[in-house]
Amino acid sequence: MNETLHINVSNKVLVWARESLAFSRNQAVEKSKISARKLVQLETGELLPTLHELKILSRTYSTTLATLLLNAPPEGKPMPVDRRTVDSKTLGHFHEKTILAVRKSRAMAQAFVELRAEMGQEFAKFGLTASIKDLPQTVARNVRRSLHLNDIRAIKNINLALESYSERVESLGVAVFQLSLTQDNLRGFSIVDDVVPIIGIKRGNEQAHSKTFTLFHELGHLLLNEGGLCDLTSNSKISIEKWCNAFSAEVLVPTEEFLSLRSVLDHKREGQASWAKRDLVELADYFHVGPLTILRKLLQSGLTSEEFYRERHAAWNKPQFARAKTPEGRNIAREALKEKGRTYVGLAFKAYDQNKIDVKDLSDYLGVKRTDIDKTRQLLND
Repeated sequence: MNETLHINVSNKVLVWARESLAFSRNQAVEKSKISARKLVQLETGELLPTLHELKILSRTYSTTLATLLLNAPPEGKPMPVDRRTVDSKTLGHFHEKTILAVRKSRAMAQAFVELRAEMGQEFAKFGLTASIKDLPQTVARNVRRSLHLNDIRAIKNINLALESYSERVESLGVAVFQLSLTQDNLRGFSIVDDVVPIIGIKRGNEQAHSKTFTLFHELGHLLLNEGGLCDLTSNSKISIEKWCNAFSAEVLVPTEEFLSLRSVLDHKREGQASWAKRDLVELADYFHVGPLTILRKLLQSGLTSEEFYRERHAAWNKPQFARAKTPEGRNIAREALKEKGRTYVGLAFKAYDQNKIDVKDLSDYLGVKRTDIDKTRQLLND
């Protein structure tokens, strides 16, 4: 097709595509290399774009040509509520990568629903509810019992434990994804206004126990029917964030069980405020959490001092957002498996093996090139 051919498109769609990523015109000019004057002419309808320019805008706005050829802007769903601990100038403003991650999670949830329908497996209807007036400890106890989470305690490998926790949450009718949240200091998000409830967890260099805490924090949001984009700051003054933190901590570290452990009873009897790091790590490994979660549980239970808590918290609470500890080349197959989870990926291969979808569909569902399909299957079966 002639790249210089002018295409009849809606200028309102072009404006929507830019604004849906919260791009200013200056940002769009910088990224697309289309002049400011030309962009204004395209967005006001004074000029029609060439096919070449339309392809550039498609890449700039991370959307398809088909979307830019719509007669009117699509009805997009809003971003989840910003529940980060940030100043008012930053509140509600997100990097394009965050917006794209949320958009991607919605698309994957739709694909997950389609895959299940193809295989005759409907999503369970998410029916658990709670009120912020409920004690998070009570709600956590009920959820822990209904999901039989005690069964996972025997799993020593924290990454395998995370997979099991995610599968239990998915059994409630929730789509769980791990995404590249490299901006805005996000640890996770939850969406309640889609085909199914969605939980998004920061993938990156996040520790598996941190992801597990995020998983149940975001499940707390779904129980309250109040989604959000969260940084999970422990000192947040936002009521719903405090509730979800308390809920997650109680799901993973039930107070009654915690206080009955021999090491905890020994410290309580001896009246020790200080704890050896190895003891904290041992407790953390047992409950599939990080030492900071154990430290906070000790403080809340009156088993350590404020001074010891602040000292250890300052030493350990040093997140490095968007920076890998051991940078290495991308492994697309591994990313696909982590991002979508074993249930989703396994279902896609099952549909392919039963000739319900072809290899192109499989590639699209997995989000990998055909050359990476075999690698993805091998990782799934490892």
